[in-house]
Amino acid sequence: MKHILAILLLVACYVVLPGVGSAVSSRAVYAAMDEHDDAREALKRGDILPYSAIKRIVESQVDGKVVGQKLRRTNRGWQYDLRVRPKNGRVMVVVVDAKNGTIVSRR
Repeated sequence: MKHILAILLLVACYVVLPGVGSAVSSRAVYAAMDEHDDAREALKRGDILPYSAIKRIVESQVDGKVVGQKLRRTNRGWQYDLRVRPKNGRVMVVVVDAKNGTIVSRR
């Protein structure tokens, strides 16, 4: 199934964006899919907290609403990058350790 999706993505790039599709390598597509699978496995093993738990933690500590999220792997482990809009309306990025839910930084 993963291979079919990767092939469809490559074909879509060639059809929709001529010339750009050749710049998208199948290796990059497979790497992105592997990261998604790695994240799912980390969640199943209990190595990272689910997004719903992270969202509750951050919204209670920052007193705002999460309006965007991204899970990424860093050299320090998995991290959630959350865009949070506090009551003053100014959106900030909150970086959270995905393993334990602690806020690493706010920008």
